Amino acid sequence: MNAVLCLVIVFIPVAYAGNGDFRHRFERQITLEGLQAREHPSSIQTSLDERTCAGLCAQDGLCAAVTYLGGNCNMYRSTLTSSAKSFPRAKQFIKAGALPDPDPCHVSRGYTSVLSPRMCYKLISISNNWTSQNDLCHSEGGRLVVLNSQEKQEFMTSFQSQADVSDSLWVGMQQVNNVFTWKDGSTYVWKWAPGEPDNVSFQNCVRLTNVGMSDRTCSENRAAVCEIPL
Repeated sequence: MNAVLCLVIVFIPVAYAGNGDFRHRFERQITLEGLQAREHPSSIQTSLDERTCAGLCAQDGLCAAVTYLGGNCNMYRSTLTSSAKSFPRAKQFIKAGALPDPDPCHVSRGYTSVLSPRMCYKLISISNNWTSQNDLCHSEGGRLVVLNSQEKQEFMTSFQSQADVSDSLWVGMQQVNNVFTWKDGSTYVWKWAPGEPDNVSFQNCVRLTNVGMSDRTCSENRAAVCEIPL
């Protein structure tokens, strides 16, 4: 993480309109120390109070956490353990029971736990070649991220945009026996970049750009995303 998070244990019973018997508990409040999550919120609401904001997340089966500040309520599918842009004095509430307990994602190692698509991911911001990035992921019990579904690729493309990653990211796909193959053996790609793959010699590794997947030379130095398979 890019900041030290101040953790305060709180219990916030939330009742929302139309169902006076429903109450939901949010077990953690985190002051984000002037930062916000890297990924885009799955939903944004305005002109709400703090309890209503938490109540909306409670009703949303895909919501794992919310941030609230001055009437702005952002709902997320993750626990927001990765932080980046300025969002001063924001409060974050993590919904109890939204994610497995214990969480299989290594939050202490910088992984973010995402509810949907269900995954653990971590940005490696230091650029390196594909093999070195893959080895680093493997040393932590993971792999370069496998984007073999539309939902995962859309999520990571959105993350890449929000995180202000200045270049493309290595992902867990290589060309093996003339077939582009993910690290888990699958081959599905939801969206290649225009004109890709272009079948240029020695471009056997794959990066994620903001317009889709692209094959490149494996020796190029790029940032990367690791995931822990679930």
